[in-house]
Amino acid sequence: MHRMEALLTCPPESARGLTRWWWYGPRVQKAEILRELDGMREQGIGGVELQMLYPLDPDREDAQNLAFGSPEFYDMLRFVSDACRELGMTMDVTPGSSWPFGGPVISMEEAQQQVLPYQIDVEGPKLFACDLTTRIAGDVIAAVMGRMRGAVMDADSVRDITEAFEVRELFGWPWGTRLRELQIPEGTWKIVFFVRSMHANHVGKPGRNAQGLVLDHCSRKALDVFFHHMTQPICRHAQVHALFCDSIEVEGHNWTGDMFTEFRKRRGYDLHPWIYALWGEVGDVTKRVRYDFFRTMSELTLENFFEHFTRLCHAQGCLSRIQAHGTWGEILRAYACADIPEGETFGEQERYMVNTIHRRLAASSGHVYGKNIISCETFTWLKRPRFTETPEDLKMAVDAVFLDGMNMIVNHGYAYDSGEPRPFYASCNINHRSPWWPDYRYLGVYIQRVSALLREGRHVSEVAVYLPEADIFAQSMLSELHLAMCLEDYMGREDMDRIQKLGYWFDYVNDEALTRLGAMEEGGLRLGGNLYRVLILPRVTMMEPETARAVERFRNMHGTVLCLETRPESACGLMDREDGDREVRAVMDRVWPGPGLSMAGLKQALREALEPEVHISEPEHVGFVHRKADWGDLWFFANQSADMRDTRFVFRDMTGPCTVLSPQKLDGSMHRTFDWDEAERCLHVCLEPHESIAVCFGEEAEAQEETENYVPICRLTDWSLTIAGEQRRMQEPVWWTDLTGLERTGGEGVYEVKFVCPVSGRYRLRLTDVGCTAGLEMDGRILDSLWMRPWCADLGWMQEGTEHVLRLRVRSTLFHSMLAGPEPEDVPDELDAWPYYGKVIMDQRRARLNLDRERKYTGSVHSGLNGPAFLECRA
Repeated sequence: MHRMEALLTCPPESARGLTRWWWYGPRVQKAEILRELDGMREQGIGGVELQMLYPLDPDREDAQNLAFGSPEFYDMLRFVSDACRELGMTMDVTPGSSWPFGGPVISMEEAQQQVLPYQIDVEGPKLFACDLTTRIAGDVIAAVMGRMRGAVMDADSVRDITEAFEVRELFGWPWGTRLRELQIPEGTWKIVFFVRSMHANHVGKPGRNAQGLVLDHCSRKALDVFFHHMTQPICRHAQVHALFCDSIEVEGHNWTGDMFTEFRKRRGYDLHPWIYALWGEVGDVTKRVRYDFFRTMSELTLENFFEHFTRLCHAQGCLSRIQAHGTWGEILRAYACADIPEGETFGEQERYMVNTIHRRLAASSGHVYGKNIISCETFTWLKRPRFTETPEDLKMAVDAVFLDGMNMIVNHGYAYDSGEPRPFYASCNINHRSPWWPDYRYLGVYIQRVSALLREGRHVSEVAVYLPEADIFAQSMLSELHLAMCLEDYMGREDMDRIQKLGYWFDYVNDEALTRLGAMEEGGLRLGGNLYRVLILPRVTMMEPETARAVERFRNMHGTVLCLETRPESACGLMDREDGDREVRAVMDRVWPGPGLSMAGLKQALREALEPEVHISEPEHVGFVHRKADWGDLWFFANQSADMRDTRFVFRDMTGPCTVLSPQKLDGSMHRTFDWDEAERCLHVCLEPHESIAVCFGEEAEAQEETENYVPICRLTDWSLTIAGEQRRMQEPVWWTDLTGLERTGGEGVYEVKFVCPVSGRYRLRLTDVGCTAGLEMDGRILDSLWMRPWCADLGWMQEGTEHVLRLRVRSTLFHSMLAGPEPEDVPDELDAWPYYGKVIMDQRRARLNLDRERKYTGSVHSGLNGPAFLECRA
């Protein structure tokens, strides 16, 4: 057996997908925990990630919400850990309760900080004072005044007036703040002061006893406090495989307590006089100061949060899994701090595209920093309206994740069963409450197979795109900077996607990759065995001199440098800026003396510099990943469209023979028919809708098998449908949701038909459309499940004249079942029992239970079978 076929037939258990497991309250019972874990295991899920959230119901005698940190709470975690170990599953945990990290142990000193800028315009000359009591909420941490020339503050006129602000007392008690009298010179002046807000962000969706402030993600002390009180006890009571940090959703976090000290130490000058540059214009120093500020914030969060989190995990015997999107820190380095960097699929992403914000940055970090396993939180807000997702939709979304360079799937998610379907409001409901849950195992095996394949050997990419993080830092005003989002906007989502679809799988790289991680050698940049031969600088205007020198070495080793629209013209930061600017310009005069390329020009230059590894005749719909193992070159291709694609793949370097397998086929017939033209190095495969294939070139490759041609031989008529306790007759299958009285019916319906074989031969069934899965039985034997296009299944050899009964157990989406349930309960602002706090948790519960959008949906959500059904016989 070919090694790729052996890998796909018997993939390692470690390649199974995981699932987020929502625990509300948490209100859980051991018997139900065991039942759900057994079901997950049977369906191909290899581990759970516990997320403990707010309660759906208040405490009562038969529904106890466990208090975070209580003996009962830890006993339940120990029970889950033991059960997972016995089942051969892993247990990951999100520390604390929900996200971001925080809770009752975080004091105001350790909480995330937000600075708000205030300004007062004054015309001089005059004496000026101001009482700010009840006008600001917080402490003034810095203040300046400067002369305005139009909209720009004159840098030479700036004065630090922080000491002019003082506490105003009422009967000896601190009551407010006032500005002492100042002499304002002649002209228009602006007084600017930064106020550290006394209001801090709270954990978003906490369970009982876990509510509290979000920690300062730049403070090591804050993470230590959180870890000591809310994480270490979990690890003492349970065997945790990995601790998980969810996306960095820290609204308003733009400061840290020791910023001024750290800034001076790291940047070499005092930030106080330059604070207005973080908010307004102070001439040509503005971008320099902003860069220095965000670089300092980046270093602090990398050192004190991301790196420190992984160290703390290792001290507890756990791995770390981190989603870094949302951070202001250097993004590739932030992901790389984790043992397992994790991206996310957010929104309707079941299609082929480069998702920079949530996926490609995480994947690139893994490739650049040598992390072989790169995971993805998959299916967040996948479908709207909710509950309409199908296994086919999930497969499409999974393929989009694989094509973006990831190889570990974490479902979002599985809601613990509280007695009725209550999925998390932002996730797909991938649990036993979904009617199609019995068919999930087919997707589970597919995920395991492809994940295993994409962990073999090393990733291959010849194009690197440099991240213009310095430009983002320099252009951003004081903010909670979402660096990943800003990078995608700045570089251009469509432009980056276009590079990929020209046939160049690319990685993002950073300064560290160019200056320290890799080695320049003939042809380009060598990183972890991979050789990057082209370096694209997209709209880069600022660059550290050290990085500029590395770019020149890349060019001197005959790598190709391409500048999109602009070229670097200046160095970064305020200190030594003249010398830095001169060096960057001198280097770029040698590397790229002319203007930047337009996007059209970049495409042409890229093609002239480097032939794509593979030309795909359907580049808008069919994507690829290339890996190199010691036993061959592995390629993964996926058709992300709902149409058949007659596709040709022309390879630059590959020589035959090759092996082509379909990893979604579970009946042992993975071998795929194809044509290989050695002279043209062309592989021809007619890809079915949403089909993916695995291709291997190497010594063990096998010749293609004989093509299987099936032709329609008869049309099946006279069907019965049994559903909701009644039977309907029909000539050909129709959606049961089109039948009177069944319009809002969900669950399972059984379609049945009898037929007599017209000839002897090998048969298969082809249906027109299925909503959403169909378990196939013939003569009482379970044969297959139809869960994705092209809705056909093998029936085996049958003798002429024999009579047979086909039965299809069709399972719908959860949509109609949810709408057919009771109206959502009226959630009051306060509860008589715990939790007593009102608006935050009550709003979450309303969002969780509300079905208004679904009830107002006027589109069609079909259930059942529809259209002609055919028997096809192998010619």
